[in-house]
Amino acid sequence: MRSDPRLASLLIAVLALVVAGGCQRQVLPSSAVNEFPSADDELDFLDAVYRMTAVTNDDALHGLFLLADGDDPHPDYEARVAAAKARKWMPSGFDRPANESAQIGWMAMAGCEICGVKGGLTMHVIGPTPRYCTRELVYLRVLPLRTENQSLTGPEFTDYLNRLQRLRAGRREPGPPTPQSLGPSGEQSATPMDEADVMEGLPSPDGGGTSVLREPSSASPSPVPGAP
Repeated sequence: MRSDPRLASLLIAVLALVVAGGCQRQVLPSSAVNEFPSADDELDFLDAVYRMTAVTNDDALHGLFLLADGDDPHPDYEARVAAAKARKWMPSGFDRPANESAQIGWMAMAGCEICGVKGGLTMHVIGPTPRYCTRELVYLRVLPLRTENQSLTGPEFTDYLNRLQRLRAGRREPGPPTPQSLGPSGEQSATPMDEADVMEGLPSPDGGGTSVLREPSSASPSPVPGAP
């Protein structure tokens, strides 16, 4: 029995639309950095990020600059992207919108650069890439088990910053991931990491006092499921 070529073409077209739709990333109405751009607003910024369904590119960059330098002097998203590329925090061809959900891959590249993670043989040979930096930080239990094309929720991103800071400070490795853990309000957290291990007061990179990269206020609502 002969197959209908028109039906086959229609099925291929439908499949292509489904695949394309699945690759679309979440775009949020705005980024928290638009409301809290100053380093003095860091706690408010982190609290706002914690409430978000996904961390945006703009917020991820702002948070990573605060972690690396204690400040983010860049006036806008375009300046942050340019500075991040100069530091090799992301691929040179990066051109995603500010309010789009950030891919784990480039955030892992930034994390490896900030913490001086050199990785294994592959990273030594070909250099840091989104895929291998993600694998390295998953192996170190700094990132949850994800691929480089996925995203982090707001709670997962604040957890990521805390784990990077601990790694950078040379303290003990974060504890093993747990299937479910409790958020700051005593509710179930979306992050598979061990909240008790990372949400305690951490030393700042310069060794002075306690970092403001810590648990957001207990007024934060319970986290929502992760974005694609």
